[in-house]
Amino acid sequence: GKRINIPGQGDAGPNGGPSGDLYVYIHVRPHEFFQRDGTDVYCVVPISFTQAALGAEILVENLEGDRIKVKIPAGTQNGTMLKVRGEGVPFLQSPNRRGDMYIKILVQIPQKLSSRARDLLREFAEIQGEDESPKPVPFADQG
Repeated sequence: GKRINIPGQGDAGPNGGPSGDLYVYIHVRPHEFFQRDGTDVYCVVPISFTQAALGAEILVENLEGDRIKVKIPAGTQNGTMLKVRGEGVPFLQSPNRRGDMYIKILVQIPQKLSSRARDLLREFAEIQGEDESPKPVPFADQG
């Protein structure tokens, strides 16, 4: 929706007068994975529940298609938003400066488990002393 004015590059003026201005309107095509808000970009990246629980370093593609290292802190919850500074869209007036990239974490729970994995998870639940009667939390607090 941005409009750029280029003086003197439009049609020739009437009766040999000076050329008018050229107006260029910018329209940005939507990206398959990123959403834009000003100079910041947002994306969703799936990780395994073990990566979320233990922490990990993953490679995430940025706008240019480069893979950048992103640190997933141990105990990361589903829906956590991670900020990567300077990986957004360049500022118009200052192309050396960029917005930020925000990564929403999508923790994936496996749908099929081997019997060994199932046994290990049961053992883990036992060790953790999981609450079989969890109390509700206020809806607004659920992230």
